[in-house]
Amino acid sequence: MTLPPLLFHCSSSDGYVRVPEVMLTRLTLVHVSSGIDEGLLADLRADAIDALDAGYTEWQGAIHPLTSQVSVGWDWYIDGTSGAFMIAWGDVRSNLMAVDGSGTDLGMVRTARALAHRLTGLNWSNPVSATVALGLKGRHPTLSSFQRQ
Repeated sequence: MTLPPLLFHCSSSDGYVRVPEVMLTRLTLVHVSSGIDEGLLADLRADAIDALDAGYTEWQGAIHPLTSQVSVGWDWYIDGTSGAFMIAWGDVRSNLMAVDGSGTDLGMVRTARALAHRLTGLNWSNPVSATVALGLKGRHPTLSSFQRQ
């Protein structure tokens, strides 16, 4: 889909909120929910990823007060070596679609990569670990605290 050049764009008929890729750096997010996912942990281990535990997280936010709300979610795992929270497979799901200067969609792979880069600047692991801490403590009694990504 191609849109006219703009600073931001509200939701379209396909549900995406289209914004120039450079605007993703302005994305502010609020934690909505997180949980543990046994199936994800099994999938990660099947891919030879050294994961202590794994789960999902969902966030909401906006790029600009006049834009539509956005939803961003990703699967995470705790790295077995470092204890750091990591984004599983580097994949981020969202209703955002990055566009170039002419308003042409850049695709979900590039949008997900840009969102993952933005998430490295957020302290997302603290709210996630705080939300799932009781479940993790019972499963990993030797883990006294979790490291940030």
